[in-house]
Amino acid sequence: MGFSAALNPNLPAISSHSLFKLNNLKLNRLAFMPTSKPKSPPVLIVKSVLNGKESSINGNGVGETARILLERLFAQTQKLEEQMSRDSQFSGDVCLGLNLEVLESDLLAVLEALKKKEEDLQDAEQKVSLEHSELSCAKQELERREKDIAAAYLNCEVLEGELRQANLNFAAQARQIEDLNLQLLERDQEIAAAQSELSLKEDDLDKMKIELAKKSEEAAKVESELKYKAQLLNDANEVVKRQEIELQGLQEAVEEKGKELQCSSTLRTLEEEKLKVAEANLQKKTMEWLLTQEGLKELAEEASKIMGGTDEALEDFRRVKQLLADVRSELVSAQKSLASSRKGLEEQELLLEKQLVELEEQKKSIMSYTTSLKDAQMEVESERVKLILAEAQNEELDHNLCIERDLIEELREELRRKKCSLKQAIEEKSFLQQELEQKNTEFGEMHSVLQVKESELVEAKLEIQHLKSQQASLHLTLEEKELQLSGARKKLEEVIQEVTELKMLMSSKEDQLIQATSLLKDKEEHIQVMQDELNDSRMRFSEANTVVKRIVDLTGKLVISIKNEDCLEMGQSDIRDLELRQQLLDEWGEDFRMQKRQLETELSFTRESLRIKEMEVLAAQRALSIKDEELKIVLGRFNSQQKELETLKEEMVDANDLRKLYALAQERIGEKSIGDLAIEKLQLEAAQLEVEAATSALQKLAGMSQELLSKAGLIIETTTDSSIFVQNDSDPSSNVFENNECVNEVKRQVARLSDLSEQLVKEAGIVVSTH
Repeated sequence: MGFSAALNPNLPAISSHSLFKLNNLKLNRLAFMPTSKPKSPPVLIVKSVLNGKESSINGNGVGETARILLERLFAQTQKLEEQMSRDSQFSGDVCLGLNLEVLESDLLAVLEALKKKEEDLQDAEQKVSLEHSELSCAKQELERREKDIAAAYLNCEVLEGELRQANLNFAAQARQIEDLNLQLLERDQEIAAAQSELSLKEDDLDKMKIELAKKSEEAAKVESELKYKAQLLNDANEVVKRQEIELQGLQEAVEEKGKELQCSSTLRTLEEEKLKVAEANLQKKTMEWLLTQEGLKELAEEASKIMGGTDEALEDFRRVKQLLADVRSELVSAQKSLASSRKGLEEQELLLEKQLVELEEQKKSIMSYTTSLKDAQMEVESERVKLILAEAQNEELDHNLCIERDLIEELREELRRKKCSLKQAIEEKSFLQQELEQKNTEFGEMHSVLQVKESELVEAKLEIQHLKSQQASLHLTLEEKELQLSGARKKLEEVIQEVTELKMLMSSKEDQLIQATSLLKDKEEHIQVMQDELNDSRMRFSEANTVVKRIVDLTGKLVISIKNEDCLEMGQSDIRDLELRQQLLDEWGEDFRMQKRQLETELSFTRESLRIKEMEVLAAQRALSIKDEELKIVLGRFNSQQKELETLKEEMVDANDLRKLYALAQERIGEKSIGDLAIEKLQLEAAQLEVEAATSALQKLAGMSQELLSKAGLIIETTTDSSIFVQNDSDPSSNVFENNECVNEVKRQVARLSDLSEQLVKEAGIVVSTH
């Protein structure tokens, strides 16, 4: 149309032939335009669908030729206009005819090219429809593949969970094996301790037998003393007879007191009679009070009856009124019949009554009118309220209409957005196809990798079964050790039964001694003085025992602070300390020498046990080192497998899945650190066992020293008791002097022991307060 508009004003003098050709051109062009217009939307659809495939359609030879022909037509029209402006009329007609023929040929060529273009567009539309169908199929395949991929992800996660569980089970079984080893060591220690306890119990039995012999001797002594005390009891009987005479005098005094009590009883009877009189008066007063209460109740009943009478009086009053009305009517009739002169008055009265009735009717009508007015006002107010509600509803409707208009506009905008989103979805089709191909390749690779991992899981399960067999063998060894422990416990129970029997005998002897001592305490005051002094000496001896216990605590603290290598040196220093103590205790007698020999044998036994424990600790350390190497090898295998899994997941997962992989990798790094921590814990537990073994040995030494001191205290007590029983007739001052000398000797020995312990602490270079 722009081409024809450009030609018409510039052709004032054109021939009929040229005008005919131009009209044909216009008609052809007008006929072509409607055919080309409906084909434009499919072109746009093709452009939007293919997103880059314009070059395949617009880049053909036909499209290029049509474009070139149109450019030529435009150039020729410009040339014609220039020639028309320059040349004359005649020459212009000839040139125009030639140029128009050329234009017709060019236009025909353009039409053919455009027809080919239309055919190409139809083919493109068919291709687009086919591509739409292919897209739907591809989407279905994508969904199916996504489901398959999700299932594969689930399988992968299940396999990963199984791998993690296998790792955890492996670590748990390794810990169980190590725990079993530790339990074996503990059971060995318990067996050794039980054996040592058995030996100690046998020694205690021997000592108890010796003490029983001593107690029997003491019982014989007590019997002789009881005979002596019988004589003293006879003397006491004479004293009792004298006291009976005094009691008779007291009885006479009691009889006099009885007479005085009789006098007082008579006075009480008089007072009781007075009280009875007072009670009778009170009863009378209470009866009067009850009567007054009954009178009050009767008055209340009469008042209630009076109230009922008032109701009856009201009814009687109403009846009287009715009778008066009847009497009035009779009087009126009598007046009518008696006085005719009063008829006029009566008529006037009737008129007045009628007027009154009319007034009353008017009042009633006025009242009804006022009520009707009020009803009308109420109706008016209700209608006003209805109008207000209707106006509010109209306003709400207007507001709703505005909202609906806004919603319509928003829906239009949403439709536009949806159209844009549809176009974008069509453009994303190509990207989805590429991703489909990538997912297919990655799926195949993951399938192969999963098969490999399943085989590796089977191997891990075989290793776990091997570890289970090792665990079963360790359980068997534990059962054997438990059988040994049960035998040792049975022996201990037998020894304990024997000890209980001996204790029962001791308790019977002690009961006899207690009875004898109770008799002695009641009759002899000087023995109590001696016992008080002995209690003082015992308190001093207990203070000495506390000092020794502090020394033992200091040695225990030294053992805890010193390392495994220093434990042996400290043990030797404690042995020297004990030897020094034994040398100091040799001054007290041959009994201490026997105990010293026993202690030396026990010390040699403890040394041998320490050496055995050292050998066991070394063997355990070697076994732990072997287990550490095996654990490192297994951890290396698992690390390599985890690295392979990480590489495969990085290839098959997008950005969100990569984050999940990072979290999994962090968890696996945490598992590695857990394994290292488990190894470190095992090493620490082994070191703690060594320290506990050393401390137990030192505690045994300290216990032996305490037993020595306790035995020394018992010997001192027995010597003091025997000296007391033997020297009953001697002076108490000499006994006190000897006891003081014994206490002084004990204090000296305790001071020496404390000095030795302080020297040991200084040599070790440890401060107790820091511990």
